[in-house]
Amino acid sequence: MGNTNAKRQNVGIYNAATERSGFGGTMLKGLGRLLFSFGTRIPRSTFWWALLWSSVAFMLLFAILDRTAGYASTLILYPPFIWVLAALATKRLRDRGKSPLWFLLALIPVLGMVWLFVELGLCRGSPGENQFGRDPLEAIHDYLTVA
Repeated sequence: MGNTNAKRQNVGIYNAATERSGFGGTMLKGLGRLLFSFGTRIPRSTFWWALLWSSVAFMLLFAILDRTAGYASTLILYPPFIWVLAALATKRLRDRGKSPLWFLLALIPVLGMVWLFVELGLCRGSPGENQFGRDPLEAIHDYLTVA
């Protein structure tokens, strides 16, 4: 039963620690947790928005670095971008109730990428709690939470 409270505090990209840090701190910590951590689950909408904005940021930084410091300087952008993609894909796979090892299907030319697109971007996550945590679409109703 005590484990349930721990799971409730770590749903989605927010937890009790980030709620105490104020709006700006909460937003930055939540964004950092969304983009760089591999824990929890995220719904499709969060996946698509995070993918869109991280891709836009990558393209803008790429253009700026390419213009100011040359093409070779843009290579520094790839490791963090790949990390963000892997974190988002892992969270979506967990939302679908699958192991993050399924991400290795991306190594299969064409079919692996098509499968990942369908699995991560089009299919709904498993309803309710699964082995990776609570459903991120379920509202948390707790009598101790002030709305």
